[in-house]
This record gives sequence, structure tokens and C-alpha cells, in this order.
Amino acid sequence: MNYIVQQYDHATAIVKTELSEFWLCHVQHGTITVSFEQEKHKLLADTVFVVPEGTQFKVVSSSRNMRMEVLVFDEPLMNVVYALLGAEADFGSLEMAFWSDKTIDKPFNRMLAADYDLLRVAIEQPNLVARNKMITALLVHLLLTLYNASDRPKNTTQSDNSKRSRPLLNHFFELVGENIRSGQRNIPFYAEKLCVSERYLFKVCKKETGKTPKDLINEFLIGQIKNTLLTTEMTHQQIADQFGFPDQSAFGQFFKRQEGMSPSEFRQRYR
Repeated sequence: MNYIVQQYDHATAIVKTELSEFWLCHVQHGTITVSFEQEKHKLLADTVFVVPEGTQFKVVSSSRNMRMEVLVFDEPLMNVVYALLGAEADFGSLEMAFWSDKTIDKPFNRMLAADYDLLRVAIEQPNLVARNKMITALLVHLLLTLYNASDRPKNTTQSDNSKRSRPLLNHFFELVGENIRSGQRNIPFYAEKLCVSERYLFKVCKKETGKTPKDLINEFLIGQIKNTLLTTEMTHQQIADQFGFPDQSAFGQFFKRQEGMSPSEFRQRYR
């Protein structure tokens, strides 16, 4: 697990291009204008904000006295964090979330500020006992507090998130349709094409459909195979070749796992 503290000022370009990183940012002095998913936000001093994995972000302008600190967490640590957070809340609503003592009630603000300060200290103390567990627990607590502190209506938030995630999901479906006959069923391939992390693609698919990217790919593939079985005279070997299976046996095993019967049984029953 990796986590670091980065310091920025007016003279430094601030761009997040590593899709697997999770950023927790603190505007310490001055003001900044940021670009996030084609939206711009002007942030004042003492604002803290979240930039999740799977997203790109940059500061497009800042005041000359700007100082900003970023706590960077990598994907292995965030995998543990999300597992601990559980499914009680829609943590997709924390995408590009902001807080400051002017926007959040004092009890929540005190907890958030304390968690942030402790995270920063823990990251900079490499000899702490159980340091990974401490940092993970503090980040979990901070995100839970931020979620509970948010006064945005949950239905509105989910609708706003859907506006961003639905086009990505549609693009994912298009890419699957274009590449499925070449045997391309690997999630990293589609995540790279979409310029998002695998975790972000997983989150969007689960949120919008309740299914994983792998589930959706398999559903599309099995639909195409069944249509081919019912509307053509192609042999099983020819179908296996057309859809990129290594051999007829692998094709038959995949079909039976998905449908509970062999391709031959399916043809006999439904033609």
C-alpha cells in the first residue's frame, strides 16, 4: 500500500492523470479554480475535497498565494477501504465532494478536520505500529463522516451521478458490441478504452445495472451466441472461432455455465 503527501503552489501544475489514485485535497491558502469531468468549481482557502479513482482532474487557475496539500492513496489501500465501508451508503455521491467550516455543521467539521490532520501525521510517520491499519481506519472514518455530513438529497445526488455514469455505461456497451466477436472479454481492456480505472467501471456498472462488467459482457456474448445458434447452420467449432474461444470445448463449457445446457441441447430445444 502506498500513500504520500504532496505540496503544491501557484507555480506548480496540478493535474491528476493516474486513474487508480484517490486524492484528498486541502486548499490551505488562496483560491483555485478546478476542472472536474468538464465542470469548473472555484474553491476558497480551507476547502477540502475528494477526487476519487477513475477520474481526471486539474487546477486551471489559482491565486498567487495559493497553497494546496494532497494526500494520495493507491488502489490496493482503497480496495480495503471500500470493503470496510460496506454497502450502507452510496459512496458514489462523494465524487468531487467539498467541505469547509462554512458549509458543514460544526460537529461533523470537527471530526473531518481531526481525521484529516491524523491522516497527514500518520502518513509522515513510517515507524508507527500497524500504520497501514491506522491509515485505513482513519480514511474509512473520514469518508463515513463526510457522507453523513452531506446535506444533499440522496435522490438528487444519485440522479446527478447517473447523468455522468450513464454515458460511460453506454460507451461501454458500444465497445463490447464492437469487440466481442474478436474474443475480447477482459475488463482491463475496456477500462483502458474508457479512460477509467477497473474499480470505477465496476462501480458504474453495479450502480446503474446491479451487475458487474464481467456479468454484462457475458450476457451480451451469450445473447449473440444464442442468436447464432438459432439463426444459422454454423457448427459449434465455427461459432467458437467466430467469438474468439480457444477451442470448441471451451465454447461448450462457457455456454453450459451460462445456460445450464449444452449448445446442442439449446439448438434442439428452441429451433
